[in-house]
Amino acid sequence: MKRIMFALTLNLLLACLSVAQAQSERKDTDVKSEIETTKKAKPSKSKSQKTEDNETKSETKSETKRFWLYAQMSSVFETNVTHDEQHLGSFGLVPALGFHFQDDAENPAVEADYEVALHRYSGTNEFNRTSHNLEVSYKRQLSRRWQARTIGEMSLKGSSEDRDVNNQYILEQQMRYRLAPATRLAVFAAYRLKRYPLIDAGKNAIDSYVGGKFQQRLKGARELELTYRYDKNRSQDAKDRYIRSTYSAEFLTPIFRERQDLLTLEVSYAPRLYARQIKVDGERVARRDRRWTFGALYERPLGQDLRLGMSYGYENRNSNDPEKKFDSHLFGVTFNFKWWSR
Repeated sequence: MKRIMFALTLNLLLACLSVAQAQSERKDTDVKSEIETTKKAKPSKSKSQKTEDNETKSETKSETKRFWLYAQMSSVFETNVTHDEQHLGSFGLVPALGFHFQDDAENPAVEADYEVALHRYSGTNEFNRTSHNLEVSYKRQLSRRWQARTIGEMSLKGSSEDRDVNNQYILEQQMRYRLAPATRLAVFAAYRLKRYPLIDAGKNAIDSYVGGKFQQRLKGARELELTYRYDKNRSQDAKDRYIRSTYSAEFLTPIFRERQDLLTLEVSYAPRLYARQIKVDGERVARRDRRWTFGALYERPLGQDLRLGMSYGYENRNSNDPEKKFDSHLFGVTFNFKWWSR
């Protein structure tokens, strides 16, 4: 299955490169900068530099190219890096290099992103690693209102945004419907493989998911996004099997329009039911977790190709297993520099 997922991703990437060669003499066009519609609750890697599907989330204009390189430096502090009752505080430094490609500057059908990042944390070696993340997508307009998008992603040791140390291989299909000029609906389904180091081989799983999304553009370049996702983690070891529902809301707004800045607020709630049985008041019952996350990200340009991001995240997990309760605060500062655009 790894070979199949890798082959699909590689074929899409080769398609990107062939289109780029055929259109190398096309003039670059000025278009509105767009914000990526699918984000994690955790601090972003300045995805405002990526273009979505010519449906803008910002009225800020910038010169969009078909290819660019970027360098990113993130400094973070987390009050509970291991997410347990020890409350181990840790400083982290995550430098990253990556590239973005799209086959057309104004309305791309094919997009590709690759990033390699070095992770170093104080107080623990558990999350020190080098991560690789490759994502390739293909978009097709089926009719005036319907659009299809296929995404292939391969993540080795996570990405610069998170602390995941597993490998993931994802193939996702999205269908989008334009209900009104400012309103979008979407449904999606994905097949996802999770692979862990040999010592944690029991966590290896198929964790497919389905869901839906509602997007509404508001006045003043603001946007509201509501998402629901359901997934079932089928791991080799029964204790790590669970079903989960995730409800999330995201709101984007500029603060100072003349500065071309952007504030993103996100909140999510994810109840999880495990197959694992635990003892509660002398009785064996299924483990139940409830996780809340809140994130805030402020981004603004410091120059033509330099962008600053400041983020805060809070995460809380309540459980009927007393050993699995925790909360954590995360503070981060990120500088993203883009160069060699064409």
